Amino acid sequence: MKLSDLPGYLRDTAFRLLPHRARTGLFPIGDPGPDAPVLVTGNFTLTVRRLREALAGQAAWVLVVNSKGYNVWCAAGGGHLTHHDVISAMRVTHLADKVRRREVILPQLAATGVERRAISAATGFATRWGPARLEDLPAFLGRGSRVFNAERFMRFPAWERQEMAAIWYVPALIVLAPAIWLMLGPAAALAAAFALVSMVAALFAMLPRFNPVGPRRLPILLGFGLAGALAGWGLLAAMGDAMPWTLVVVGATNLIGTGLLFMDLAGTTPWYPSVINTGANPATITLDEARCDGSGDCVMVCPRQVLKMNGSRRKVEIRDPGQCIQCGACIVQCPRDALLFHYADGSTVEAPTIRNTRLNMLGKRREVRR
Repeated sequence: MKLSDLPGYLRDTAFRLLPHRARTGLFPIGDPGPDAPVLVTGNFTLTVRRLREALAGQAAWVLVVNSKGYNVWCAAGGGHLTHHDVISAMRVTHLADKVRRREVILPQLAATGVERRAISAATGFATRWGPARLEDLPAFLGRGSRVFNAERFMRFPAWERQEMAAIWYVPALIVLAPAIWLMLGPAAALAAAFALVSMVAALFAMLPRFNPVGPRRLPILLGFGLAGALAGWGLLAAMGDAMPWTLVVVGATNLIGTGLLFMDLAGTTPWYPSVINTGANPATITLDEARCDGSGDCVMVCPRQVLKMNGSRRKVEIRDPGQCIQCGACIVQCPRDALLFHYADGSTVEAPTIRNTRLNMLGKRREVRR
């Protein structure tokens, strides 16, 4: 990474919940010829930066599609990146005139909103899902664009969990820290910042051990909030500024942070379903085995290994429904509409509805732009 890129990296990381638009178009990596692979991505600047880094030393074309400045997963899930956008980008860039290799490699996490068969039907290009994570791309390309099963699983390493922690505490600090500084001085502002950052960073570090979904969510968050407040109060005491008002403000800052996390911490991770979208009416993925033709499209796009292929029966099986994050990718990609969501209240949502609507931030379905 160049030093000049550091401010952009920091901005995109700290404010990654907000859209940041990179240029769209067809761009070369290395010195690609007409037979080099073509990889599709959205135009979120952080994704484009990291994709270029991951492909360093490779020869490839990158088709940057307008995802409204959101990352691929959020854009596809929110209706901001569809197969129509990919088809449009292929046509606008005259991709067919620039490459001989009639295949595009799609990001697996776009499967919630990008129907690969529709791209092939409209353009004549074959489509293939790449791995779930960018760092697996060099190995994927090196073995002839084949994905191993383990590379379809969406890992969430410690460094990335801390990046996600930053999207919670940085905006809060920008608003609260200056106000606390002006009211009570630098020691109180430093202690409040230390308490909030410690609490959120510790929570994300411990996510593999604590499930932030279900009835235990509130006590878990309150426990981390109290621990963060204690850390802030300890720092205040060490600086000799443990006055009643400073203690109250540091505690209140952590309480606000805990309240924000309670809204939908799970929905900003790749491991848990959104709390806002599920609420008190959780969904279960259901398979109509009579419809299943064993194509395996659903298995190829599931980021949590919920599904598996039974080779002897040529049927898909639901392997671990408890791991489902309700992204809907499997339902969108199934060519026989054999998968659906079955909700606790007895209602169902089938493939046509999943394809034509998206859940907004309040958990309400809206029509997708066509």
